[in-house]
Amino acid sequence: MTLSKGDEPIPKFGRAYRKDFSLESSYIPVNHGSFGTFPHVVKEQLRKYQDECELQPDRWYRYEKELHLKRNLDCISRLIHCDAKDLAFVQNSSQAANTVLRSYPFKKGDKIICLQTAYVNVEKTLLYIRDKYGVQLLPIELNYPLEDEEVVQKIREVIEAEHAKIGEPKIIMGVIDAICSAPGVRLPFESIASLLKQHNILSLIDGAHVLGQIEIDIEALDPDFFFTNCHKWLYTPRGCTILYVAKRNQGYIHPTTINFAYEHHKDGAITSTFNLELSPPTIDCSNYLCVETALKYRESIGGEEKIRQYTHDIAVKGGQLVAEMLGTRVMENSTKTLTASMVNVELPHFETSKIQNGQVAPYIIKKLVYEHNMTALIYENNGKYWIRLSGQIYVDLNDFKAVGEALLSIIQELNK
Repeated sequence: MTLSKGDEPIPKFGRAYRKDFSLESSYIPVNHGSFGTFPHVVKEQLRKYQDECELQPDRWYRYEKELHLKRNLDCISRLIHCDAKDLAFVQNSSQAANTVLRSYPFKKGDKIICLQTAYVNVEKTLLYIRDKYGVQLLPIELNYPLEDEEVVQKIREVIEAEHAKIGEPKIIMGVIDAICSAPGVRLPFESIASLLKQHNILSLIDGAHVLGQIEIDIEALDPDFFFTNCHKWLYTPRGCTILYVAKRNQGYIHPTTINFAYEHHKDGAITSTFNLELSPPTIDCSNYLCVETALKYRESIGGEEKIRQYTHDIAVKGGQLVAEMLGTRVMENSTKTLTASMVNVELPHFETSKIQNGQVAPYIIKKLVYEHNMTALIYENNGKYWIRLSGQIYVDLNDFKAVGEALLSIIQELNK
């Protein structure tokens, strides 16, 4: 055991930490990557802000809300190394993607690089601006597992081929993942962002799974646009997402719901209305105000580096255990860069004729939820089914073993 600042013993990460959360005692929580959860201390702070608001709503919304928002944005800015004035709270990553893509001044024919691994809501937003504004989408297929350099090279080849075309619009933006949802793998997003910059292409980085799972340095990365959830891995209530917009682009960006502060700017470097336009409207924004408390909790149990180390290590070891039980493999490359705190394990071959087309993954997920009291993401990749499992401070190898046993039971049932 180690000691906290208050000289109170800090338990070893694992099942002991479930007492800090509202999880059912018998629940096997290996799907943190989908919706996250938050500890009791954060829930108490959430309720406190909600109660304070109702004591005097006018005082709260006119004067006090913004002070609390600023303090929490300052906390995030220190964590990810950027100017707090370049940040805004939004409800989720889908809203963040919409905020950027639906307000950036694309012209008909503009080209956008996107990845086949994009989260479905981001993909649909890209299709929307294609249909609405006539932009051209350049999807790049990524069939994992892949080496990092293979991913970068695929993007480089598309850029060079498109920019070699005479008399055609250039690529304006690249929409890339930092960590994909399915498969749950880390991309070499730093190298990709650098490549885009070399070719004067704007970068929009979907970092939905980043904050709390891997370290991020916005100042060093210097993306044009970046967003990341706090409610997935940082232990804040849902929904709570941070949108970063570089000062050189803030004049172009407006919220999905236009408010009193709207002004049209022809120059992206005009920053005068960004913070006012992106300030939360009259909603319950207590979720956003819990960042500070979540970070204090994380510091009290060892801090960011120790949390990330454990969640990564248990994901690696747990994934290997499940793969051995199933007789399959973990999705990984030669340099072991794909696994952060989510690990992907191939499922063995099983009979699917009993299930309607496209319903295999939902069928298995529902079985896991209602018959085994656990949840994990099942998805198809390269013609095979995989399971994505999440490491977290409150899981241990016994939880991964329980997942392996549940999968063997379900697969045996399907093969009867």
